[in-house]
Amino acid sequence: MRVVFSIILLVFLSGCVKKVSQSNLYWGNYSSTLYMVKKEPGEASNLAHEKELQSIVETSTEMNLRVPPGIYAELGLFAMERGDTALAQSYFGLEQDTYPAGATLMQKTLKNKLSES
Repeated sequence: MRVVFSIILLVFLSGCVKKVSQSNLYWGNYSSTLYMVKKEPGEASNLAHEKELQSIVETSTEMNLRVPPGIYAELGLFAMERGDTALAQSYFGLEQDTYPAGATLMQKTLKNKLSES
């Protein structure tokens, strides 16, 4: 009975390891920092979330993984809020290059943000 249970457990765990190793996105602590932005809005939570986004980009690059969708776009929005239009355009461009399907959304977002300022 122990042998059968051990084999089943081993098969199950090897399936989990395979799924983790096939992932091509690194999310870091994205969920936690985004939750804090929503739960306790303010400069401190926004700064922590922006730092986490930058960390995700850096770690993804180091691990030779694709940056998850929306990360560059969020960084672009933070740059726009600071008035750094050139950096925002750069981030939106990276988002479009990484995820071409979102190009129209990135262009509209940039246009709307530019018209607001």
